[in-house]
Amino acid sequence: MKKEVEIAIRRNQQILVRNTSGQTVTGFPERSADSSILSLRTVQGNVWIPFDEVEHVTRLLTLRSHHLGTMQLV
Repeated sequence: MKKEVEIAIRRNQQILVRNTSGQTVTGFPERSADSSILSLRTVQGNVWIPFDEVEHVTRLLTLRSHHLGTMQLV
């Protein structure tokens, strides 16, 4: 899970995070001084989630094609 977050940080990719209570949030992960906290930049503002409350992380990939425009896959 932390590996996916690290890849998303390096590639400037959005992630979808589901916590242990089933809530989801989407945003861009950022490096945190505390390695036990996931820091996300969302449209509503910054969110901090303890990694022990993170159940699943999905990286959102944006595909670009001159034929299709921009598509987002989950």
